[in-house]
Amino acid sequence: MHQRTAETLQASVASVSGVPLAAGDHVCVLYRGRAERDRLVAPYFADGLDRGHSCLFLGAEGEGLTFRDVLTASGSAGSRGSENLRIRGPAEYLQNGAFDGDRTLARMYAWSEETFQGGDGAYARVAADMSWAQPLVQPFFVRELVRYEVNATRWLRSRPQVGMCMYDLDIFGSDVILPLVKAHPQAWLNGMIVENPYCPGPGEAPGATAAGEG
Repeated sequence: MHQRTAETLQASVASVSGVPLAAGDHVCVLYRGRAERDRLVAPYFADGLDRGHSCLFLGAEGEGLTFRDVLTASGSAGSRGSENLRIRGPAEYLQNGAFDGDRTLARMYAWSEETFQGGDGAYARVAADMSWAQPLVQPFFVRELVRYEVNATRWLRSRPQVGMCMYDLDIFGSDVILPLVKAHPQAWLNGMIVENPYCPGPGEAPGATAAGEG
């Protein structure tokens, strides 16, 4: 793993805690507690909304109004650009209470298609708080989540967009964190983004190591 390159700095279209992100980046963000999550994701969206980017936040059930308040408190996003923000809950991932990664990806592709249908060259930003997954954690589910994250990289690279999947270290253990970090091309922790050379390519079946079985 290594730090961001000069090329990434030059091509950056967003940032998390001041660290640049390039279009197509799919970052596993590790944080502790809701307060730290908000400190990371609110400026990420506020900056995007000010720059006219389309933004999608996948949060907890019923979090829409609360998160909009967080954005308002963070600065300019409360006064302009908010029409470009969509907030959706765990129903994006779950069908009848069960995780359906293929359905979720289909919905994400549909959102991108709608977002970029004008062909105006704009960018999009996505952040997903994965805390909804904690009650479902078991080996089979983790393997399915890894498969989803690997294929989500292909979706993010299909358009000029950047995505952060956010995992709370206070609620997820190493049985989830280790395989999920390995499933992302980049990971953020304590102010640094590192590249993951072991991440399976989009569309590839995750191997035993990526699935946390090695």
